[in-house]
Amino acid sequence: MADITLTALRKDLFRLVDRVLETGRPLTLVRNGRRLTLAAEPDFTAGEDREQRFDRMMAMGVREDAADFDPGDITDGAHLAWSPEDNPR
Repeated sequence: MADITLTALRKDLFRLVDRVLETGRPLTLVRNGRRLTLAAEPDFTAGEDREQRFDRMMAMGVREDAADFDPGDITDGAHLAWSPEDNPR
């Protein structure tokens, strides 16, 4: 798509944004000789079913800060029970 000015964008904003979303081609805006690119974020979830989404989320793993990690004694089973009141934050 050709470079457009902000004035042209303002006149036809919704149609131009829809075109970027449909085609996936970015739109370059020009203001005072500087360029700004409007691009659609890739949709990684398109076409995945519930199981695929679960697998993708599990592959990300547990996110926790090392400072919050306390291995404790895993033989007592305390790590199996959790409630929001247990969290001191």
